[in-house]
Amino acid sequence: MAEEEKGNLADDSLADIGTEATTGPAEQGAIGKLFSNLTFMGIGMVVSIIGLIAILTWQTNATALKAQYTEEASLLLMLSQRVAKDSREAVLGNEAAFKTLSHSRKRINTILDGLSNGTDSMPASPAEIKAAALDPVVKLWANLDKDVAAIEANQDALLSIRQNVSEINQLSPLLLATSDEVVEALIEEEASPKLISRAGSQRTWSQRITKDVNVFALGGLDAAVAATQFGKDAKLFKRINRGLRRKASPAVIAKIEASDEVFDQLNDRITQAQQVVTEFFVSQRSAQRIAEKSDSMLARVEFLVASYQNLYSNIKYVQFLPFVFGAAALFFFLMFIRSVIGSARQREAESNELNKQNQAAILKLLDEMGDLADGDLTIEAEVTDQVTGAIADSMNYAVLEMRTLVTQINEASEQVGTESETTRQRTDSLKNQSDDNAEDIGRATENIVEMASSMGQLSESASGSADVAQGSVVLAKQGTEAVETTIRGMNSMRDKIQETSKRIKRLGESSQQIGEIVGLIDDIAEQTNILSLNASIQAAMAGEAGRGFAVVADEVQRLAERSAEATKQISELVGNIQSDSNEAVVSMEESTR
Repeated sequence: MAEEEKGNLADDSLADIGTEATTGPAEQGAIGKLFSNLTFMGIGMVVSIIGLIAILTWQTNATALKAQYTEEASLLLMLSQRVAKDSREAVLGNEAAFKTLSHSRKRINTILDGLSNGTDSMPASPAEIKAAALDPVVKLWANLDKDVAAIEANQDALLSIRQNVSEINQLSPLLLATSDEVVEALIEEEASPKLISRAGSQRTWSQRITKDVNVFALGGLDAAVAATQFGKDAKLFKRINRGLRRKASPAVIAKIEASDEVFDQLNDRITQAQQVVTEFFVSQRSAQRIAEKSDSMLARVEFLVASYQNLYSNIKYVQFLPFVFGAAALFFFLMFIRSVIGSARQREAESNELNKQNQAAILKLLDEMGDLADGDLTIEAEVTDQVTGAIADSMNYAVLEMRTLVTQINEASEQVGTESETTRQRTDSLKNQSDDNAEDIGRATENIVEMASSMGQLSESASGSADVAQGSVVLAKQGTEAVETTIRGMNSMRDKIQETSKRIKRLGESSQQIGEIVGLIDDIAEQTNILSLNASIQAAMAGEAGRGFAVVADEVQRLAERSAEATKQISELVGNIQSDSNEAVVSMEESTR
């Protein structure tokens, strides 16, 4: 766990190198000052642009609204004059005038309602314009609208009068021709001059009737007189024809009847016109009032148009605000660019100074770590607060760990040598004791064989003397003592073998501990390799200034690789020792069974 925490500490130290390299105290202060300046300039520029957009939007909307008001009022100006003209034409029975008059009336009502109350695309007129200019127009139009409505209501009557007048004008030449025929017939019959004169007066009355009808149709001050006159003239024409019929010959009477037939058709048209004469005069009066008020309507609408055209013109300062906000936005933009350029130059100068300091620190570290490439583990780099401080601290830590590991390896090697020498001595002692025991066993075996031979001789000569028997007893006792001595030697040898086996086992355990230490060395070598790799990365990030430090990192990496190779060889050696120790233990255990 301790080694793992140290490794993590080394990794954290390497991670801090990049942080210190990018966020030094001087650079943090410069960034804070830069951020403050840029923020102020940016806010000023944004506020100016927003103000410019707002005032331009307001001006655009105001201009569009002003144009819309003016357009509607100008259209109202044109329509009001068209109404006066179409009213006159409509009274004269112009059917097309009725259509345009109706359309103009509806359009004026729509425009005035929109200007007064607003529409979906246009708000109501400002109160000051509504009170001063729009309301007078609305009030006057309310009276004119009634007259226009009266004319529209009498459309059928007015169209009928026009139609009848047209037909009267068509019948008038025919009536004149038939009247001439009557006169010519009377002349041929040599009628009295008085009768011929009265027949000739019919030509005058027919033309007078036609003239009065047309004067009536044109309206004006003479229309009423003309209407009365053509009615009287029609009755007179009819009465003269009746008188001529009483005094004329049948041939002339036929001519008079033809004239009466044409006159009856003309008189029917006159009668139809007289039936709607009231509607005609009402419409004529309405058209006259419209014409009389046309100039007043024109003046009021022109004043309304002028009022809309002067809308917002009293706010003089508004037209200068876009220039003010535009100039402010340009000023803040230029100051923003100036601040950015100045800050960039300041950062460049600070970066160059920092690079110089880093390069000097790296060169100093290279000088201090120069002997490390030759395997000198006694060096100790100076730890400073510069960018190489964390690297120097990590390198000192790595060198300390490697120095400790080398010491442990030396101690382990000495312990292995001592244990190996002890094992060798005990093995030699065991071998000598085994040889002694083998000689004792051989002598005991020879004695037993001799005793067996003597016992055989004794058994063959059982009947020998008591002296021989006594000798056998002595020999048997000696054989027994020899066997007991052999057994004691075997027990002593077994105890020594067991003790040697225990020592060899302890040697195996020590070898296992050495293997664990070797594993730790291998881990540290791997961490050192990672450390050198990170140092190479940092040197690459440092650019040209870190090229020299990259050489040290490569040397550290090669040293780590050599340590890893050495630990591998030690691991193989310890494995061989453990294998030989295990075989010796097994062999000794088998020999003690």
